[in-house]
Amino acid sequence: MTTDYLLFVHGVNVRPMKAHAESANYADPLIQQITKLNQASGSPLRLEASELQWYSLMQQAEAELKALFARSPNWPKFWFRDFRETRIIPFMGDAALYISRYIGSEVARLLLTQSIRFLENRQAGDRLHLITHSWGTVILFDLLFAGRWDDPKIPGYNDVKTIRSALFGIEPNLDDGIPIASIHTMGSPIALANLINLKREEMAPKTLTVQETHSVFTHDITLGLEQFLEALYQQRQRPLAWKNYAHPGDPIAYPLATVIPTLLSPLGAKADYLNIQDLLTSGGGPVEWVSNPFKSTFLALANGGNAHSSYWQSKQVAQTILATVQESEGVAE
Repeated sequence: MTTDYLLFVHGVNVRPMKAHAESANYADPLIQQITKLNQASGSPLRLEASELQWYSLMQQAEAELKALFARSPNWPKFWFRDFRETRIIPFMGDAALYISRYIGSEVARLLLTQSIRFLENRQAGDRLHLITHSWGTVILFDLLFAGRWDDPKIPGYNDVKTIRSALFGIEPNLDDGIPIASIHTMGSPIALANLINLKREEMAPKTLTVQETHSVFTHDITLGLEQFLEALYQQRQRPLAWKNYAHPGDPIAYPLATVIPTLLSPLGAKADYLNIQDLLTSGGGPVEWVSNPFKSTFLALANGGNAHSSYWQSKQVAQTILATVQESEGVAE
């Protein structure tokens, strides 16, 4: 029987709820809902789920930064110190640290180890479904498709190449990787992260090939993503399902269905390769019945953190993920 592997990647500011806990178990609520819905269905699938953890690499660096702040005689005079230390530093710090070539390479090594362990028993015909939250989307797409890892001399090159080799279509002539059957992004800022690529055709030297341009614009994911989608389509003869979940009150979430095809179209990507949909979710943000003027107030924005984390408890998200997995299996066709 075919196994569908569900692999989760968290975003910034994820930490264990209890001190000295071995895992944050951030995806547990969503995994439990998907499992119950699957068991209650008429034709349950064989599902395996795992949470990738990369936050541990950030904790030490952030602790060192806070210690440096504490040495400043002016630090006690700053307003909102608790908010800065518990919200701003983990949010901005996690993102900034990953962009660093050296910390990013350590994240790649850690995620590679966890992924290999999770997929070690996979068989031919099994499928992989990627579920990412927030900055986890940026990390995953950076590792899989960005040009900044293409130089053999940089730290992390071998680990990233191994990750890409394990997935069908990302590295050429490697047909034994597990194919990605669907992608699910929750509260994703990847559209903002790729603002740097919108002018790449105008800024790149005219003498460069598409591949050379990809290497110059090192955070550009478009060439790697297009090649992957084309190879995957040739194998499966169906577009890759991509569901983008966005709560209207989540300030980090943005539409992707109109953004990603625009990034790909200059390279000639076919619309048949990708079926991307934006799905608005509810719960966790401002209550649904409030008036429109309230939705534009600071109070609504201040509640955006609840909206941003609401996907993990969303039955709507769980139902859609399972339905998408069933469609890839053919159960719902």
